[in-house]
Order: sequence, then C-alpha cells, then structure tokens
Amino acid sequence: MRSIEENNSKTETVVFISPPIYFSGGLPVALDSSVPPLGIMYLASYIKKYSLRFTPVVIDMAAENISLRDLGVRLNKLKPFVVGISSMTPQLQGCVELAGFIKKNVFHRPKIFLGGPHVSADSDFVNRFRDIFDYAITGEAEKTFLESIEKLARGQDVPAVQAGEVIDDLDKIPFPDKSLIERKKYSEYESMIFSRGCPYSCYYCSRPAISKTVRYRSAENLIQEIKYVYDFCAGKIDFQDDTFTINKKAVFDFCAAAAREKLRLTWRCNTRIDLVDEELLRAMKAGGCELIHFGIESASEKLRRGVIQKGNFTNEQIINVLAMCRKLKIKAAGYFMIGHPGETKEEVKETKDMILRSGFDLMGLSIPTPFPGSNLYDIAEAKGIVNKQVIDRFARKEMGEGYTGIYPVYTGEGITKDYLFSLMKEINRKFYVNLRMFLRKLAQDLFSWHKLAQDARDLFSLLVRGVSSRKPYVAGRRGSQ
Repeated sequence: MRSIEENNSKTETVVFISPPIYFSGGLPVALDSSVPPLGIMYLASYIKKYSLRFTPVVIDMAAENISLRDLGVRLNKLKPFVVGISSMTPQLQGCVELAGFIKKNVFHRPKIFLGGPHVSADSDFVNRFRDIFDYAITGEAEKTFLESIEKLARGQDVPAVQAGEVIDDLDKIPFPDKSLIERKKYSEYESMIFSRGCPYSCYYCSRPAISKTVRYRSAENLIQEIKYVYDFCAGKIDFQDDTFTINKKAVFDFCAAAAREKLRLTWRCNTRIDLVDEELLRAMKAGGCELIHFGIESASEKLRRGVIQKGNFTNEQIINVLAMCRKLKIKAAGYFMIGHPGETKEEVKETKDMILRSGFDLMGLSIPTPFPGSNLYDIAEAKGIVNKQVIDRFARKEMGEGYTGIYPVYTGEGITKDYLFSLMKEINRKFYVNLRMFLRKLAQDLFSWHKLAQDARDLFSLLVRGVSSRKPYVAGRRGSQ
C-alpha cells in the first residue's frame, strides 16, 4: 500500500461520527465522553495514511457537545463524500436520529456507512433502516471500508452489507492520529489497545461477533505509540483490550521493553482472575500497572462455570489474586452482575457479600443486558424479552427516550427488576459511601478542583439515587448501567 507521504492530491472528505447515547431536543446526552472513539479513530488514521484521495474528519458528538443543528452546518460546509457512523447497542437512539438528520438536512446527500459492535452482531439492522443507512461493514473495518469508498468514487457498486477483512499484522495499522480530535476534551489517561479479539464466550458479551481471533501488536510497536502520545498523557495509559493478559509472554515483553526505554508509565487494564499469577503481576507492577479491572460477575462458582461461562477460577483464587494485588500495591476493581438465568436470591446475597467483604478498591455492578451477538440475547429472545422488533422500537425511541431503564434487561426466575435495582442501590451506597472511600478519593483528587467537584456530585448521587452521577439516568426511571 502507498502511504500518506506519497499523497499530494486529496480531494474528498470522509467524516466519521461517534453518536451519543441519545439526543434530547437536538443536544447530545452521553454515558461517558472521557474516552476517545478509538474505533473510528483507527479507521480515520488508516485512511489518512493509505488513501491518495480521501481526507478524514472525526466528530465526537458528546465530547464536543455538538448539537444536531450545528452538525448540519458543519457537514454542509465540509460536503463529505461519505459519512461513517459507529454505534454500540446503547447508542442506537443517537445513531438512528443522527443518520436521519443527515439524510434530511445535509444537502448533497452523502452515503452513510454504519459500523461498530451493534451492526456486527445484528447485520440485518441496516436493511431494516435502509431509509437512513446505505451500507454497513461488520467487524474490523479499516481495509474493507477504504476499499469500498474507493470503489464508490470510481462509480462501482459495493454490497449493502460486508464483513470487514481482519488484519492479522496489527503493526501495519497506523496509530490513532491525535490531531483528528480535540485531545484536551478527554481523560488525562491515553486510551490504547495492545491486542484485538477475544477467544472466550462469556454469555453476556457480544464481542465474539466482531472477532474471536486474538492478535497482539509487537511490544516495540506499542512502545512507539506510547512515545508518540507521551507528551499528551505523561505516561498514563488506559488499555481498552477486552482481556489484556491472554498472551502472558506479550505482556512480559511489553513490561521489559518499557523498562529498557526507561519510560515512567502508569497504566490500567482489564483481565480475568485465572489469567494472572504473582510472577506476571510483579512484572506488570514494575512496568507501571496501577489498576486491574477483573470481571467476576458472580460469587457463585456454579453460575460462573455453567451459565456465565467465565472460566473455572474459584473463589479461593479470587481471594489469592486480591491478596497479591494488595501486596504489590496494584489496585483491583471487581465487576459483577446480579439477576443471571437460574440465579437464586441466596446466590445474589453471596455476590453482595463478596463485593462488600473482599476488599476490592473499585466496583461495578449491573443487571444482565441482552445485546445481539451474545448467548444471553438468545436466552432472552426465547423468553420474549427482546427481539429485532424490540431493538427497532428502542432505536426509534418508541419505548421512551434514553437507554437506562428503557432497553430490556434480564432477571432470573422469581427475582423482580425492582428487587435487583433496590439491591444495587444498597450495595453501591455501602461500598462507596464510607470513610475509607472518602479519604482515598480526597487524597487522590486533592489538587484538582474539577475532580473534587465530580466527587461531590457522585457522592450526592450515590446518597440520593444509589448510582454514580456519571450514569445516564433518566428522571423517574430506575437504571442499571
């Protein structure tokens, strides 16, 4: 492929847009806009490097707080050849309203591509909304998207729905170009990935619909990107990999390379209890790891093995890994769900006790949500909880505006949503509203008025509603995520 250095004649603009959760009165409403939209940034950077014709533009509606009206003005000035929108299932209301707005208000009628996790799992979605979407690419889209718009520019046809071609050598994909976004609008931690794909089949996860083939970048390539962004973030990295430590050797190599380069790093990652040991944790700590997010999901070993498909790790292993993290001064976050298929109230109580007694530094709690592409979706569909018609009604706001309390959740037999929501509030309050957590947050955020103000809002929200103020809460409705 030719790179951008050979390009002196770019003539067409391609606009990539990250939609909010939904629009209220034309204004974006989001769950969390502190993380840059890495998916569309990779697409834009790929085009910027390898296309001789197209110039990419990235628009993050929530982070930039752009109204639909202002977006229309901007797009009519840019006159893009195509618009690419990436959407997760919770963003469908924002995605559909955004695409409909563009179709009606952008005068030269650019073709609209849809990508991202939702359409990757529900490829028929674009056909059900053909009045606003022209094309869709499922899975990893860099190579396929560029080939498709080049064909369109030559007047050739492309399929309405295509599966993206997986790129095996991740080192060939350019780093997300930070000049494409307003970097100051995001977290001080730089979002980054070391790997793509996940081989596991957790029953609530739709990630396998994108790619189960696990590939890692080389440690050298990752170090090059860290050096590229170091001035932005002072070495603070938030790894977005689904499961960071699947390939332990790759992690050891990265930590060793960071030491050789004498890089002062502070980083976070996600992984599983059964994919770390003391040797690896020591290397990670030496390499700058400060926080690990562990997906636990339930205190019931039977549920984890048989229903959740989370692996065979035991509760004793959880206790041992937490003890290792405390010894090494690595913070540990635990993520749980309550309301699994077949879960009893006694098992829910066991999870509550684990959350409150195990010594996690941070905690996330939710109710199982049936996203397309997951085994949970199939279970919920069989019970009449969700189907394509429900998803389409949700996307059109026919079930109400917003995500939390609107999109269906799954609850086990004999357990009501009201019971689970009430218990979630109780657990959140007991975990976060206490002197230990208050002193920790005060010490951590003492020199930032912005963070102290956010801490105060979170405390008030936890006391009054039992959830963080950063949750997309709809007045008068209970929410889970």
